[in-house]
Amino acid sequence: MEKAIYITKLCELPQEKENKDFSRIYFGNEFCERLLPTSEELRAVIDFATERKMGFTLVTPYVTNKGLERLEKLLSLLAKETNAEVVFNDYGVLRLLLRKFGGLKPVMGRLLNKMKRGPRLMNLIGMLPETSLAYFRGSSIEVSAFRNFLSKNGINRVELDNLLQGISLNLPKFGFSASLYIPYGYITTTRNCLAIDCDVHGKEDVVGIFPCKKECQRYTFYLKSKAMPITLIRKGSTIFFKNETIPKNLDEIGVDRIVYEPNLPL
Repeated sequence: MEKAIYITKLCELPQEKENKDFSRIYFGNEFCERLLPTSEELRAVIDFATERKMGFTLVTPYVTNKGLERLEKLLSLLAKETNAEVVFNDYGVLRLLLRKFGGLKPVMGRLLNKMKRGPRLMNLIGMLPETSLAYFRGSSIEVSAFRNFLSKNGINRVELDNLLQGISLNLPKFGFSASLYIPYGYITTTRNCLAIDCDVHGKEDVVGIFPCKKECQRYTFYLKSKAMPITLIRKGSTIFFKNETIPKNLDEIGVDRIVYEPNLPL
């Protein structure tokens, strides 16, 4: 089982005593183009991984045209490295990879891998028949047309959230491998940042696309509701859940890589 560590900031680089636990570094951001690393930051993490003979994976978000231009500069830097992966969560990013950066390995991100992530489902899980359970534990990768699209474009690895209700997949049957993120899964995300102006009196509940002061880096919100069996975690543009229980059927699913998130990945 390959073990990777997912960081979004240079200060999260693993200490020397932790390096032996991980053979790969994930670096970047899945949820906001404004939080993409600079070229200097990317270079620093690539050098860190190279010096320690660790694999490297750049994680990328859904992007606007402006974000795509910025990302292209990062990909140009990364393309000088061999065996580097890029997790894409935007089909425009995949198109850019295929057109200009054929040497980089595309990996389908968890934002594009449609799964049933809503925690409210756990209130009903004990009442559902087996056919319904299989549906709620499944993924869009079970659709043959989708698998064919991925295979046609040279994609054989997909990223998975650790669903509360469990995962019922047999990816090796179709020639795919999977990475499982622990302990944070995402529920939903948006370009309308939920943290902007949260510390400005009178604007706490205003949501929209406004100038970013990176409030998400200072505040984390914990949401509780009688309708939810667990506490939700809201950070920036995204709502997360936490699940530290590792499934027992990793081999059946096709998981050969665990991606450990020491902090919320935003």
